[in-house]
Amino acid sequence: MSLVKTVATVGGWTMVYRVSGFVRDVAQSSILGAGIFADVFSLAFKFANILRKLFAEGSFNASFLPIFSNALKDKGHDEAQRIASQVLTWLVFLVSFIMIVCLVCFRSIMAGYAPGIDPASEKFEHLISLGRICSPYIAASFLAALFSGVLNTVNRFAMPAAAQLMLNITVIAALFIGPLWFPSTAYTMAWATFIGGALQVAILWINVKFCGFRVWLDLSPMREEVKIFFRKLVSGAIGSGVWQLNVIVDFVILSFLPTGAVSYFYYTDHVNQFPVGILGIAFSTALLPPLTRAIHSRNHAGAQKQMNLGLLFAFLFTLPAAVILISLCEPVTGAIYGRGNFGPEHVAAAAPALAAFACGLPAYMATKVFSTMFFANKDTRTPLNGGLLSILVNLLGAMLLMPCLKHTGIALATSVAAWCNGIYLMVMLKKLGTVQIDRETIGQCLNQLLISGVMLASILIMNAYADPHYLNGGADRNLALLTVTTISIFVFLMLGKTFKTFKFLDELKSLEDEKLDNKK
Repeated sequence: MSLVKTVATVGGWTMVYRVSGFVRDVAQSSILGAGIFADVFSLAFKFANILRKLFAEGSFNASFLPIFSNALKDKGHDEAQRIASQVLTWLVFLVSFIMIVCLVCFRSIMAGYAPGIDPASEKFEHLISLGRICSPYIAASFLAALFSGVLNTVNRFAMPAAAQLMLNITVIAALFIGPLWFPSTAYTMAWATFIGGALQVAILWINVKFCGFRVWLDLSPMREEVKIFFRKLVSGAIGSGVWQLNVIVDFVILSFLPTGAVSYFYYTDHVNQFPVGILGIAFSTALLPPLTRAIHSRNHAGAQKQMNLGLLFAFLFTLPAAVILISLCEPVTGAIYGRGNFGPEHVAAAAPALAAFACGLPAYMATKVFSTMFFANKDTRTPLNGGLLSILVNLLGAMLLMPCLKHTGIALATSVAAWCNGIYLMVMLKKLGTVQIDRETIGQCLNQLLISGVMLASILIMNAYADPHYLNGGADRNLALLTVTTISIFVFLMLGKTFKTFKFLDELKSLEDEKLDNKK
């Protein structure tokens, strides 16, 4: 499968998955609002998701794919199948152990994860129940990652990307069933999370079987490749844990705030993560791999050009997105979540957190560009140190800002931590001695910042006329928001064309043409 087709397949399905997740959040906020059940479900689901991201996402693929691919290429189909079967066997033992720990010690685990909730309260009891129901999703994530790795190795990219939709589809369906058999819709959603994970595993396992691999339990002595896989998985999880620890810190502190704070943080963070996730796909599939290849071939000039273009590309999208989310935080929050049980008072409480998160948007993407430079140079320590710095800043910032700004202060601390991480990595780039941010790129970044400032001014002027329509809510608010957003983007594009802000895109295109010519 060609790179373009692969990107289109994976990127398209991932886009559908993220949109469906967005629909899930909108439906959840409408039905559950921002009360006790919304808070405890958000906490329970986030707990399962943290462990999934820690083990079953990037670190799993990075550990399994090279081993399975090499075995398939060098030792043949049968040996690769045995390795996959042994990995499955030991994963079953691992996730069974995790499930037993969750069932037996879940009260103690949740007491540490959400120390701000009174263990004797009804809210804590619901958290325990929902957490136990959601926890098997962790096991499903491990098994789905294994089967997805097998399929990706044989160039079957569509089904692994599409199968992740099962979670959102089942949860959305559960939201509309309502509390027919359970105390709240939250319990229906928790069981839907369990079912969605199981369906995802079943679909992928069936596809693996159709591809000619019989991956089943294998209790024969562990092969050396399997030992290497688990060693890499643990080391990768430790590296990922630095960034996931930030999420845990946020939710630990949020548990001390009044009911609703967790929901406001959860919903607005997902809005903020939407552009980050989509742009992350573009970077990882289109721009960053060539950068890595340039460094490996010691083409320092090419690597520097790729990095500078990557930085400009990141700012081109995140600066206007940040301006829109900051200046229009309340109408955007209202348009997305302001319906059903998520009333105007909830919108007003959640909107400042969205603005606080949006302040860090450019930093998130800049950090992605800088980190890749270090990883490509086989330097994992510097990004790790940057992650540790961000955790420290996030923790201190959240503790300082939470008393006066509540959940908004925690969101703002997250953004400040992202900027500190980005600035640290930018400063440390000089130590590499091979790449740097050139003056032309700095000038173009300032150019983008300037026209983003003008864009912000245009929105503030239009808001003076649109505010009454925002207050009306419903279709009137949404139409006013669409009008203001459209005009502001038009202002950004016209100014960018006038001041030649987008000229770097021609350089990016020339690099693509050059790569195609080299292939020929």
